[in-house]
Amino acid sequence: MRRAALGGLVLGLACATVPAPVSVAPASPVSVAPAKPVASAAKPSPTPDAPVAAPASAPREPQAAAFEPIRMSEQQLARARKVQRYVVAAAAEHGVDPNLLNGVIWNESKFNPKARNRSGARGLMQLMPKTGKAMARALGRRFRPYDPEFSVHAGAKLLSILLGKFEDDEELALFGYARGGGRVRRYKREGGDIPEGVQRFIARVRRAQQTFVSLGFPEPTGDS
Repeated sequence: MRRAALGGLVLGLACATVPAPVSVAPASPVSVAPAKPVASAAKPSPTPDAPVAAPASAPREPQAAAFEPIRMSEQQLARARKVQRYVVAAAAEHGVDPNLLNGVIWNESKFNPKARNRSGARGLMQLMPKTGKAMARALGRRFRPYDPEFSVHAGAKLLSILLGKFEDDEELALFGYARGGGRVRRYKREGGDIPEGVQRFIARVRRAQQTFVSLGFPEPTGDS
C-alpha cells in the first residue's frame, strides 16, 4: 500500500512540474528470528532389569566322618582270634552283639588276658573285683578274673544287664559299663551331657566294633 500511494503522488505531480528525483530508502530487511529447535520428548532411560534371585538350594546335611579302621598288628589279631570261641558263645548266651564285645575287649585290654589296671580292674574285659564277683554269682561260676572264658562271659553278662535296664540302648549300656548304672539313671533323670571321657570311650568302642565287622569277625576259631 505504501508503494501504491507513492505512485499516485508522483503521477499527480508529473502533470504540473518536472519532478525532482525522489530517493526512496531501501526497505530495511526484516530479521527473522531463527526457530527454536523443538525439544524432542526425552526418552525414558531403560530401567535395568532387576537381578533375578537364584533359587534357594536345599540345605546340605552334614556328612558323616569317613570311617577309618583301627590298624592292628598280627600279634594283636592273633590274640583276638584266640578268644573268638568265647566271644561267640557269650554273645549267644547273653544276647549281646559279638563285635560289641570285641570292641570293649580291644579298648579295655587289647586282648591281653593278664591285663591289670592301676584302679584294680582285671582281665580281658577289665572288670573291677566287686563287679566281677557279682557277675560270677549271677553266672554260677568261680571268680577267675584272668581266665579268658570267665572274663568274656562276665563282661557279656554285665552288658546284657545294662542293655535290659536301658531299653537295648548300646550307648547307655556302654555309659553304664564305664561309670556304673547309677550314673546313667541320674543322667536320664536330670538330663545334661554325657561326660566327655565317657563319650570318648563310646566312640573308641564303636570304632573298634566297626573295625572287627570289616575284618570279618567274629571268627569262631582258635584255642584257649
